[in-house]
Amino acid sequence: MSNAILEKPMNIDEAADFLNYKKSYIYQLVSKKKIPCYKPTGGYLYFKQKDLEDFIFRGKISADYEIKENVEKILNKKK
Repeated sequence: MSNAILEKPMNIDEAADFLNYKKSYIYQLVSKKKIPCYKPTGGYLYFKQKDLEDFIFRGKISADYEIKENVEKILNKKK
């Protein structure tokens, strides 16, 4: 079986600890649909660690050399 199937879902407390956020902020992110969650019975919220990690790494701020490299790639494709 894959790790995704065996992964234990996190509750709101565990997700808040993992992200180092307050629970109230996690609830805000969920209500704004900024962070994925699962509500199997419409009550408690559950989270996958992979989803939380993806959320963290979506906010990457590129260094100037990365931006320059991407611009060069785009400009070279147009030639």
